[in-house]
Amino acid sequence: MKSYGLVIAIIMLLSGCNTPNDKQTSIEKNQWSPKYAKGFSFEKKDGITYLNIQNPWPGSTYTQEFALISKEQDLKNTSTAIKIPLKRWASSSTSHVGFAQELDEINSLKAISGTSYVSLKDVQNRIENNEIRELGQANQPDVEWMISNQIEAFFNFSIGDNSTEFAVLEKAGVPVIYIGEWSEQHPLARAEWIKVFGQLFDKQKQADSIFLKIEEDYLQWSERAKKRDTSPEIISGSLYNGIWYAPQKDSYMQKFYEDAHLDYIWKDLEYTGSLQLDMEFVFDTAKNASIWLNSSEFQSLEPLVKLHPLISELSAVQKNKVYNTLKTNSSEGVLFYEKGVVRPDLVLKDLIQIGHPQLFKDHKLQFFAKLDK
Repeated sequence: MKSYGLVIAIIMLLSGCNTPNDKQTSIEKNQWSPKYAKGFSFEKKDGITYLNIQNPWPGSTYTQEFALISKEQDLKNTSTAIKIPLKRWASSSTSHVGFAQELDEINSLKAISGTSYVSLKDVQNRIENNEIRELGQANQPDVEWMISNQIEAFFNFSIGDNSTEFAVLEKAGVPVIYIGEWSEQHPLARAEWIKVFGQLFDKQKQADSIFLKIEEDYLQWSERAKKRDTSPEIISGSLYNGIWYAPQKDSYMQKFYEDAHLDYIWKDLEYTGSLQLDMEFVFDTAKNASIWLNSSEFQSLEPLVKLHPLISELSAVQKNKVYNTLKTNSSEGVLFYEKGVVRPDLVLKDLIQIGHPQLFKDHKLQFFAKLDK
């Protein structure tokens, strides 16, 4: 994901009835859909679990079906079977790393696009030791290397149908799985994709247990925040080439703000993709907001205020309450895009700490940092 650059990061912060016969009825009873996520489901046929991927990017109608078979099973006449557990996999997105880490599957990752953007330390160490290699651009990975090095599955991030580009990979027996967690709108929906990873690594019970704990903490902490009498006004987004990009109504980040009991100024504005606002509108509607979140790629206020004369007039800037996602010291990576995807409970706790510091007095921010003057 990160190899697509800042623009993609902005997009991601902000994107007649028939009587069934006995066999059909049996299949329907074995279908299982996630509680929050909309991009995947499972079903069982003849004792084999199938992973179904639906609409992995916004506006798509693309679907996939994979039969998940054990090493002892044999499924003939199909090109979409995946033998589990996976022991050698590659990825085009650093967000997949967070899921793998939760399931203790970093050692099975053999290559990834954008190694310089990885922020997790144990993954960085494996990259430095040449145990994880650079795969090339996310939309043009090294297909020949994956084939020659017996990669068992390629986890693909995509903003459009590039299936024709991976025809060679699939023909060689390497399944290309479109992981569409990034297009889910609810934070818990993105985290629920850990169940897909759990199936692929044959760690279903562990994945279910992890998600249940994440969900429990997320909902519990949100309930605590919503009991507060006050809800501080906030703005969100960043100025890029003269346009202020911000989360729109019902977006991923807007849901975080709502659940953290933060009054997001533009929560009712809708747009295709993220909001695109001019600076004058931003100043007129949000000059008195007390907090500014996801402000830019900068880590200090000085370069930020130079982007436009009105920025220094914003109340959040004057009160020194501007926060951004935190970059690691050892890479270009941002932990929010890796661990934050699978741990929305911890992201929410950060946001509650920023807006309602009385609730978690001893909590240290993990994904956000206040910009230095």
